[in-house]
Amino acid sequence: MLRIGLVGAGHISRTHAQAFARLEGCEVVAVCSPNSAERFAAGLGIGFATRDLDALLERVDVACINTPNAQHASQAIRAAQAGCHVIVEKPLASTAAEGRRVVEACRSAGVGLAYAEELPFVPRFVSMREMLEAGAIGPVRYLTQREAHAGPYSPWFFSRNEAAGGVLMDMACHSVECVRWFLGKPACTGVWADLSAGRRDSVLEDHAVVHLTFAGGVTATCEASWALQGGMQSTLEAWGTQGTLAADLLHQTGLRLYTHAGHEGVRALPGWTSHNADWLGDNGYTQEMAHFLECFAAGRTPDESGEDGVVVLEILEAAYESARLGRRVAPGEPSEPVERAVDRWLGPAGDP
Repeated sequence: MLRIGLVGAGHISRTHAQAFARLEGCEVVAVCSPNSAERFAAGLGIGFATRDLDALLERVDVACINTPNAQHASQAIRAAQAGCHVIVEKPLASTAAEGRRVVEACRSAGVGLAYAEELPFVPRFVSMREMLEAGAIGPVRYLTQREAHAGPYSPWFFSRNEAAGGVLMDMACHSVECVRWFLGKPACTGVWADLSAGRRDSVLEDHAVVHLTFAGGVTATCEASWALQGGMQSTLEAWGTQGTLAADLLHQTGLRLYTHAGHEGVRALPGWTSHNADWLGDNGYTQEMAHFLECFAAGRTPDESGEDGVVVLEILEAAYESARLGRRVAPGEPSEPVERAVDRWLGPAGDP
């Protein structure tokens, strides 16, 4: 029985707790948060709540890090040093350099490290990849993936210090890893990005279009936005030499609801909304966590690993650099170290 500890008590910790509750061989036994651990634990029947990360780490086998981005690296490293397997919510860290330190800490401690990116576990996207591998559309020439909604649910996402970036760090990380995974994770050779910041309450980018070139010549466009009014979009489309594959995760579900005022209990906004029959499973959360725990138990590297999280951060940093320079940038292209990924676009904190 693997004992799970949740670090953070927000929306994604609740989602992961619900996913773990469906699995055999594990139990969420502890939660850590500076402000709301007790309330969160009481609501989900978790036996131990604390503000002290070390107190949680003493009681668990797996630490699931679901805190603001700037805390991911230090908490993951502490968990590894305590002998815990580690699951880190996206993005892995505030910079690729930080992410590498997380990978090294887990390797040195001999513990497992998983990068919590759920899109490669989404059944619709998995079916698309299986069709691709069966030769249904021939070799891929172009991919496009979109993640968009009207903005995050918590103020920390708009904080440069806490989030280390805007919609690139929040949503383009999904798009980048989704297209990498779909193609079999070839090397990304070039990044060209256009970013814009349209919110009055934050200097961070809220809309991004990122063009990627991969080894072999396949190209992809990743669209990420907090500027979409009227719901959320998550789509993947692949153009091959002999056909096309496309999936809409959130809209073409076949299940629709109309309410005048909306309904929080069923995730419904006013008007017409589309719904998944099984939100956790359809979005890949249950399958993701089952895979991670199976890998930890067997001593295998998860399909979404710490190394994958580092590659994503390298691509996101290249996107910020590209937006600043106005040209294509290769991931890992030599540049000065930064404290946060977004500093490659905005400059050091405190600069205009």
